[in-house]
Amino acid sequence: MPKIVKFIYVMIIIISLFLVATNDEEDCFVDADCVNLILCDFDEKPKCIINICQCFPWTVIH
Repeated sequence: MPKIVKFIYVMIIIISLFLVATNDEEDCFVDADCVNLILCDFDEKPKCIINICQCFPWTVIH
């Protein structure tokens, strides 16, 4: 009986980790979408490139 309970707990943890890892959506359509989706360093700006948010240094953007 304790082995079954332990197995169920382990499965719940594995499934919850999988759901957290797959819920990392960074899809965007314009640069403004990325502001709330990712956090960039102070010298970088989020940009939407091929529907994925990425951080780029300000010198590359200007």
